[in-house]
Amino acid sequence: MYIGDMMDRNYVMTEPKDLVCIEMKNAGFDLDNIKIPKRVFLLADSIYDAMVAKKCGTYKYPLGGKLYVFNDNTDVGFIKSQMCSPGIAIQAEDLIAGGVKELIHIGFAGGLQSDMNVGQCLITDGAYNDTAIARLYGFDYDFIETSKALTDELYDLMKNNSIDVRRGKHWTTDAGYRETWGQVLDYRSKGALCVEMEGVGLFTIAKYRKCFASAIYVVTDVLNENGWSLGWEGNEIDRSVEKIIKLITYYYRKGRRED
Repeated sequence: MYIGDMMDRNYVMTEPKDLVCIEMKNAGFDLDNIKIPKRVFLLADSIYDAMVAKKCGTYKYPLGGKLYVFNDNTDVGFIKSQMCSPGIAIQAEDLIAGGVKELIHIGFAGGLQSDMNVGQCLITDGAYNDTAIARLYGFDYDFIETSKALTDELYDLMKNNSIDVRRGKHWTTDAGYRETWGQVLDYRSKGALCVEMEGVGLFTIAKYRKCFASAIYVVTDVLNENGWSLGWEGNEIDRSVEKIIKLITYYYRKGRRED
């Protein structure tokens, strides 16, 4: 690096791979001589805890957090997802710098459409952008899409295994307590199925780094004209999470589909 480079106001001081290599070396790993999973599931807290409890994989690397690798398929791993767009964006940067090519977020979201139910599974084609991350990476767009081929694969997998899933767009915001009724009506009119806080951050990094990303959400609450329906005390959420965990562990631990 030269002083002349640093004088350029557009010069980025640190690339993710520089830090990842140092962190992995300090942990005793040579990034060029280990096998990092190609596909990684980024799981919300309770989903991650359930996967760990089921011993679906083995903790291998301190990459983007505690990266587990599936016992029967080293091409697939899982990790606890960071919260909010900035958090998951940094995590995605680290995972991609380490060699991950496909990122799938499985999280929770608030339903926006009046005909939704708690526990409903959703898969997204992309998110309406109400964050700063996309602009800072040069994607100052109203909508950031997922990777179509990956989303198609996940949607077909869920439908073929009798998981009731709804597909469409959603809304990502950085400020969960600043959602207004006007925004809800606006995004609902645009077809947004739900609202959450990570999607745009993940999809932006995937676009920027030319990798693949998608997301599946379980509806935990629904906001409509009749009020705010919370679902954490019932069993609908747990049942949906269990279906998704069974699906990904059955197919991805074995590394192939069995009829």
